[in-house]
Amino acid sequence: MTKRIIVTGAAGYIGGTFVYEALLNNHYVYGIDNFSNSTSKNIEYFKAKFAKNFYFSELDLSVSKLELKKIISDFKPDIIIHFAGLKSVAESEKKPDLYWTNNLNSTSNILECINEKISFIFSSSATVYGDSPVQPLNENCKLKATSVYGETKIASENLIRKASLAKGIKSICLRYFNPVGSHKDYVIVEDFQNQPNNLMPRLIQTVKNNTNSIDIYGSDYQTIDGTGERDYIHIIDIVEGHMLAMKNIQDIKNIEFYNLGTGIPVSVLSLVKTFNEVNNLNININFVDRREGDVEICFADPTKALNDLNWKAKYDLKEMCKDSWKAANV
Repeated sequence: MTKRIIVTGAAGYIGGTFVYEALLNNHYVYGIDNFSNSTSKNIEYFKAKFAKNFYFSELDLSVSKLELKKIISDFKPDIIIHFAGLKSVAESEKKPDLYWTNNLNSTSNILECINEKISFIFSSSATVYGDSPVQPLNENCKLKATSVYGETKIASENLIRKASLAKGIKSICLRYFNPVGSHKDYVIVEDFQNQPNNLMPRLIQTVKNNTNSIDIYGSDYQTIDGTGERDYIHIIDIVEGHMLAMKNIQDIKNIEFYNLGTGIPVSVLSLVKTFNEVNNLNININFVDRREGDVEICFADPTKALNDLNWKAKYDLKEMCKDSWKAANV
């Protein structure tokens, strides 16, 4: 069934990949982005290829509630999918006020503008769990973020829970782990305005800039090789999770929370080695001190998403590494 979808953060890596897949499936999409950490490349592509189904406004949702109200009134969406937000753990520790203002205000403004006729899906994060002693992480684990970024996600989830109960808005918060890879059409670019903080774009940038090594933060964790362990998940699996959440959202009572992860912990060192191996590269590693806000180990128990949404990650680490590098060279 064709949906009318407002997508915030539509120019970005995850939001843009979702927009592309939604448009391929003939949905009508109204994209919103302020290009704070992305460029207009993806938006221009959508306008050219999907002119009949795609609309766009450049908007800062943290300060533009009146403009958002008008968009909602005119477009009449069935659902809003909220990807927009500042997303760097490391940067959030240096600029906490910016993260609180941007991430909380944008979520609050959207919730103030919608009613029970519009469903809501929120792009949350595994950072809400912090440095949990319980692994793998299920949705009932204690929320105790170790970074400002993670704290803004917890606060946003609380806002959504209260709005869902008070206003009858059907809502799903998707807590995803570490997205990497690319859509198989290789048309969506992860184009940064600022220095990337996540591992995969840093690896790609290392090669593109002809530097020989990449800094790895911490080599003294209590893990198999001393580096942090993460649950890396292909971007296509993340997008499929959103599609299934959108399909099933009318079946939930008020609000639900789902982990999107593979359930497989992979060390940072293992990812770098796999990236080198499958792409015939030779990036060297330079170990440096731990980075503030990072946790030792974090991987998902995705059972609830399988049971409720019929969602399961399909792609392995080699496929993630191949697709990330191929997309950077198309």
